[in-house]
Amino acid sequence: MAVGDESRELNQIYGAEKKSVAYQWHRRMQTRFGNALALWMARHWQRLPERWSQRLGFGVGNAMRVLSPRHVGIVRTNLTLAFGDTRTSEEIEIMTKACYLHLGSCMAEFMRLPNMTDEELCELAELRGKEHIDAALADGKGVILLTGHLGNWEIAGSRIAAEGYPLSVIARAQRDTAITDHVRRTRETLGMRVLHRDVAVRQSMRALRHNELVGILLDQNAGDDGIFVDFFGHLASTAPGAAAFALRTEAAVLPTFDWRRADHTHVVEVSAPVPLIRSGDRNKDLRINTSRYTKIIEQQIRAHPEQWLWLHKRWKARPLDERTTTE
Repeated sequence: MAVGDESRELNQIYGAEKKSVAYQWHRRMQTRFGNALALWMARHWQRLPERWSQRLGFGVGNAMRVLSPRHVGIVRTNLTLAFGDTRTSEEIEIMTKACYLHLGSCMAEFMRLPNMTDEELCELAELRGKEHIDAALADGKGVILLTGHLGNWEIAGSRIAAEGYPLSVIARAQRDTAITDHVRRTRETLGMRVLHRDVAVRQSMRALRHNELVGILLDQNAGDDGIFVDFFGHLASTAPGAAAFALRTEAAVLPTFDWRRADHTHVVEVSAPVPLIRSGDRNKDLRINTSRYTKIIEQQIRAHPEQWLWLHKRWKARPLDERTTTE
């Protein structure tokens, strides 16, 4: 495919956003109802036994798939962009359904987490690679946990915090303040400190300089503020924060990912530090290191494709030269 053709395809791939008043009203009502329902379930079903929680998760996942065709279209589009050359349309459809079942399970698990003891959490999720955290902390320069929305990322943070490590997580606030507050309180209950965008840079730097852990999710569209690097064969806008922090503090960057086993227990694996590239050209170093981190995330997604958050428009932002090409 020629570069110009690919640019045009990617710019049009998610389709034009509907702007009618009726459509926008419908989306707002749908979002408000979904958020209100999620909060109600979180308050009333958090003590469900594990078996019933999993059934609830599957039901929620299937309901999300049926009730929001727009998001199903985004999932199919993303899976086709990532795997269209190697998977049939039937396989893409199977992956789409599996993605929703996994997402529903994640939501059900998140509801139960605040009521789980550390012992129960350790039984739910096996932690591998703890020695990499200890070795990095021994250097005294802090630790960046490089991760993404793979497996149940909330379990990954909770499991590491359960070991007693001081962990801050950079999080994007939701449009619904009630949802944002609930997620923040849940994470804090589980031993994490939540850093939203207005304080994230300053507080993250402080945490690293105090030789603490900072978790960064690096797999979402960063818009015009990001660096465009390869992700599944297409340029994707990616936040350079992890690379910027590492270059300034020399903190170790440890890839850290969770994935779900067939029996619904989890593995949280912390890998050896990613060597930091320094050339003396800061912009070049930001791009190279961000590209390497993104490739690590891609490799993990390829190993567990049904367990990534495909509902996000990962390739929506386009480089300036592509926008110029398609005008």
